[in-house]
Amino acid sequence: MDHEASNLSQRELVVRVATLELLVADLIHLLRTVDPDAVDHLVREATRDRDVNDARAMPSDAEHQRFRLHQVFAERVRALSRRRVPGAGTAHPADAHN
Repeated sequence: MDHEASNLSQRELVVRVATLELLVADLIHLLRTVDPDAVDHLVREATRDRDVNDARAMPSDAEHQRFRLHQVFAERVRALSRRRVPGAGTAHPADAHN
């Protein structure tokens, strides 16, 4: 694979990851609207996963994996714990004309 194709693939991956992150944020928001207790349960589960990962023994050459997992779990806890203020920034642009 040449350098230009590699850069294109990297950009495509970045766009796909960003799209997935937005989709997950929207799904969490919808779930929080429908069943806030379910989101609280997911927060507890994500916190437990993060804590278990931190306590797990790993070979010294795998510390980078522990660090990456910690980042993923911490981001999951943060995303699920975030509370949106009702009505703040939720208006659809088409509604601005009404």
